[in-house]
Amino acid sequence: MSGVGGAYRSRLEVLAAGEVVEGHLAEWAAAQHPTARLGPWRRVYGKLRPHRSPWALLVYEAVGAPTVQVRLLEGAGPLGRVEVLSCTADAALPGLPSVLAALDSPRVVRYHPGSRCTVHGGEGASARYVKVLAEDADDQEEVRGRWAASVSGALSFAVAEPHGWDPRSRSSWYGVVPGRPLTPHLLDPHGAGLARLVGMALGQLAAAPLKPNRVDDAAVQLARTRRGLARAEAATPGLSAGLRTAADSLGRAHERLAPRPLVPVHGAAHLGQWLVDDEGRLGLVDFDRFACGEPEFDLATFLVELRDLSKEQGTDELEDAVLGGFRAVAGEPDPERLALYVLHKQVAKVARTAASLRPDAEERAAPLLDELRSPLAGLAAH
Repeated sequence: MSGVGGAYRSRLEVLAAGEVVEGHLAEWAAAQHPTARLGPWRRVYGKLRPHRSPWALLVYEAVGAPTVQVRLLEGAGPLGRVEVLSCTADAALPGLPSVLAALDSPRVVRYHPGSRCTVHGGEGASARYVKVLAEDADDQEEVRGRWAASVSGALSFAVAEPHGWDPRSRSSWYGVVPGRPLTPHLLDPHGAGLARLVGMALGQLAAAPLKPNRVDDAAVQLARTRRGLARAEAATPGLSAGLRTAADSLGRAHERLAPRPLVPVHGAAHLGQWLVDDEGRLGLVDFDRFACGEPEFDLATFLVELRDLSKEQGTDELEDAVLGGFRAVAGEPDPERLALYVLHKQVAKVARTAASLRPDAEERAAPLLDELRSPLAGLAAH
């Protein structure tokens, strides 16, 4: 293998083995918490950054330990220079320590170094989710709008209750959406009914009198996919030709799209964002990409993940139920846009696989890219 993928392959093999990073984590824990025995550590986030330093960003967590980021920089050693830093020492998130101190039994849920950290604390009615952000991005007006729509019945699904923005810590506070993960229930005998509710929910959101601050139209979606393909090409230069062909095919398809009104969309309506409670009511969480956009993108996001959920059993019935639910509320989705955004999501999966922190990333991504050659060629031919 040549290029960046070849140069980093040996390091990724070392990273996959785990011992080197675990050694650095043990040293850090011993220095920071000499009386505690922390571990085992589990990696919960990782990003390859070709041609940049650090060349990889990782996040690890362990029971009883603070969540930490591990920065792999250029330098001597099997992984280069290794830095370990607690999330509470992240210079981009100076408000995180005060937020953690304000919560009972705080727990880091998701941490993206230099960008944001979501934490949970409290119990019962006092339980809260809090997003601490690197930017001054007060989203509470949008949260209040969604909450009012849910309480009034304009949205049949539950959303997070707003609990305020703290400008000092740059943190947004929310209530807890009731329910448990929807995914396991989609394959049971009542799965089609739940899938239809998802489609209806996305239709209701598209028709709701909400005013997102962001715009996430077709041009933004194309730019996002192209950035992912560029990262994938830098990580796996052996796939350059196929990745460029994918970008070109998507670009030509976008040129054919006619302008259309934008509506409220979730922006990342994948399986993990949906909950269902004991009464069968859905809940939808994590509106980080809430925007004025095209509902076909939300539909495509859910449908592609639905197909990956059960390739052996097949999901035609569930897909039909999702689309039927959407039609019942918001009318027929644009079939051209829906097919295009399904390809966007499939191409994005190839890009993520190619740029993953695995020594065999190129070998894993290549067959996925091959599977898309025919639909991409058909897309370009129209």
